Amino acid sequence: MTGRGLILSLMNAIGTRQMTAAQFVAAGNAFGIEDSAMRMAATRLTKEGLLESAGRGLYVSGAGSRPLRDQVRGWRRVGGRTKPWDGGWLAVPAGNLGRTDRKQLAARSQALKLHGFAEAEPDLWVRPANLTAGLRDLRAELVAIGLDDRAMLFELGDYAAPDGVDFRTLWDVEGLQARYAEALAAIETSAARIDSLPLAEAARETLLLGQAAIRLINLDPLLPEEMVDSALRASLVAAMQDYEARGQEIWGRYYREAG
Repeated sequence: MTGRGLILSLMNAIGTRQMTAAQFVAAGNAFGIEDSAMRMAATRLTKEGLLESAGRGLYVSGAGSRPLRDQVRGWRRVGGRTKPWDGGWLAVPAGNLGRTDRKQLAARSQALKLHGFAEAEPDLWVRPANLTAGLRDLRAELVAIGLDDRAMLFELGDYAAPDGVDFRTLWDVEGLQARYAEALAAIETSAARIDSLPLAEAARETLLLGQAAIRLINLDPLLPEEMVDSALRASLVAAMQDYEARGQEIWGRYYREAG
């Protein structure tokens, strides 16, 4: 864990609205990061627009990090992002968008993967059409977090392809369900023992486990129940909501004792 990564995790994954420089330093102490490194990280993040000063020694998320921050925090609402699947597909053809700008390629790929798209063929990204967001709103969300503003989004009622091509096979469903179960077990185990740990260790564990679970939920393609065990996914989200509340309470106590 670096000072930069820790600050962004605290501001995004935990959902903190604002933090003080003293809290950054205290959080760094829990991870063995030097005070000067935490202060330097906060200064650099501010210069990059990922943090903003809200007063002397007080910080909030910067404009540059807000679209991704909102995307990260959206894990709590994944249950409302899907609808029954009618067998249709969403598609983003990317052949007209270019492949020479590596930075933009990475941003495009990240934006599409965060919304569950998989690359079926070079420059063709697809996903089941089971999201509640309309095409225009979904496209706007994608562009806000990195998709090229020239990209087009289509909904396909059906498709014809060569033998052996089946969009359903683009996702590792068994691996996905195994990761659900593993994360759920880790959260339940931690929740059962967290009160017996030293406070700094408990704070560290809730952040690391919570961050891993949130990343899994946010990267989840939200496949329909015809393709994946959506009930297991819902159980993970519910457990993480309870665990996050525990983590916030633990971090609050940690800051008070450190101060």
